[in-house]
Amino acid sequence: MSEWDEFGDRLASTFRQVTGRVFLIIASEADPARYVQFAGQDDRLDAEAPATDVVADADESALKESGWTAPNAAQPNWSSSLQLPALASEYKALAARCVVALRDAYGITSPDDLGYRAWREAERMPEGVTWSAEQIERLDRGVDSLDLPGLGLASS
Repeated sequence: MSEWDEFGDRLASTFRQVTGRVFLIIASEADPARYVQFAGQDDRLDAEAPATDVVADADESALKESGWTAPNAAQPNWSSSLQLPALASEYKALAARCVVALRDAYGITSPDDLGYRAWREAERMPEGVTWSAEQIERLDRGVDSLDLPGLGLASS
């Protein structure tokens, strides 16, 4: 098994931790504009990869062929979403698309050249709702840095 295949397996496993309000960015340590990023929602996992407006020499044909959705006026990045709960095979397919983006589209030679940043946003009171001070106090304040050791990457 190649180092990229092993990284893809670790990434697919890590997706189960990218849940509501969790964000993850995996980027080249040498050129942080070469990245994939994830936003966990309660009902889906959204993934994005930059287009040639950010990474001028990106091989967008690799992104298209691996199943990413092309950028448009509403979404400037290449994107892919999974409805949750997802099957293990669906997580693996998304991880494979991310490997293609990092390795083939952005030219990153090894997962050893990657780092990550992960965090959980603070819980917010829904718009148009008024809560008591006690309810507001119980809101999750979020976490500035989440440790995801299963990725096998350095946290930045």
